[in-house]
Amino acid sequence: MRIGIVTQPLEMNYGGILQNWALQQVLKSMGHEPITIDAYQRFNDVHYVVNYLRALFKRACGRRVALPQRYKGALRGQLLGQFIEHHIDKTRVMWHYRPSVIHRYQLDAIVVGSDQVWRADYNGNHLEDMYLRFASSSAVKKVAYAASFGVDQWNYSDEHTARCRDLALKMDAVSVREQSGVVLCREHLGVDARCVLDPTLLLDAGQYDSIIDKGWKADQPYLAVYCLDITPQKKAFFNHLAIERGLEVRYFSSGWNARLTVEQWLAMLQKAALVVTDSFHGTVFSILFGREFFTLANPDRGTTRMMGLLEQFGLEHRLLSETEPDVAGAHKIDWTVARTRLAELREHSMSFLRENL
Repeated sequence: MRIGIVTQPLEMNYGGILQNWALQQVLKSMGHEPITIDAYQRFNDVHYVVNYLRALFKRACGRRVALPQRYKGALRGQLLGQFIEHHIDKTRVMWHYRPSVIHRYQLDAIVVGSDQVWRADYNGNHLEDMYLRFASSSAVKKVAYAASFGVDQWNYSDEHTARCRDLALKMDAVSVREQSGVVLCREHLGVDARCVLDPTLLLDAGQYDSIIDKGWKADQPYLAVYCLDITPQKKAFFNHLAIERGLEVRYFSSGWNARLTVEQWLAMLQKAALVVTDSFHGTVFSILFGREFFTLANPDRGTTRMMGLLEQFGLEHRLLSETEPDVAGAHKIDWTVARTRLAELREHSMSFLRENL
């Protein structure tokens, strides 16, 4: 089948890019032809003016539409953009989701996921598109794979709840990334959802070898700090932990502070002696590569999804408080248990895809 993938915009986020790449690899291995619908609001001057005038006209006709925002420069920087261009099959860039994409790319199905595609404050006026509003009148198969709300509390407006419920009920199958999402789907959307793995976990560590930077070297063993929000208090903890373990501290980040390509980012995690992260996918790849790690709780970005991930593998003791991190209660990682659970969850998740595609 030709399968369109709807996900968060592919910009300067390592995990967001890699989950999309991984899902494409999995679908290809199943014999499908996946293509990511490359929609994000980035215009040149002409496109911006045209779309702004269109929005004004629709408003004058009584339709409730948002005015397009003007972004200065593309958020798909060259550093990570090269990987997106070379390794991810995608449509032409479009500023919003349109029904015409189904016909243009001859899609048989659309999969929405993974990442926090159903988190209200991450999607603004495009939340309903994450529920495939643009395909609601089409006969294509509609599936949610590992969609995440990011939090365990319902924070949709009444209007969004009603509209998203109607769209969710039109889907052929729904799965979510966290167990808390199963509850939210049942109580607020009226659908039964299955809990499945993030796409990055559907691949073995060895399946990333083709894209890992083989030239990555370190002069001495290092503590890799991949934290999206760093404070002086956290830095003191990192330094103390590094001295205790006899490691060099090396800091890494994403967004406009990113200094590594996607290939280098993977190598950085793969070769680290110890990883400390507040990132969901920083945690994912630490587990995949069998690295000792600690995950710092980050309430602003969603602690629930971190705990849900770690509980799946019996690793919840690796989650530390971001304000008072203490490693004393973290016992040694039992990789035999973690890998056994991963194999079981991977088969469960693959069966969802096989049954519904």
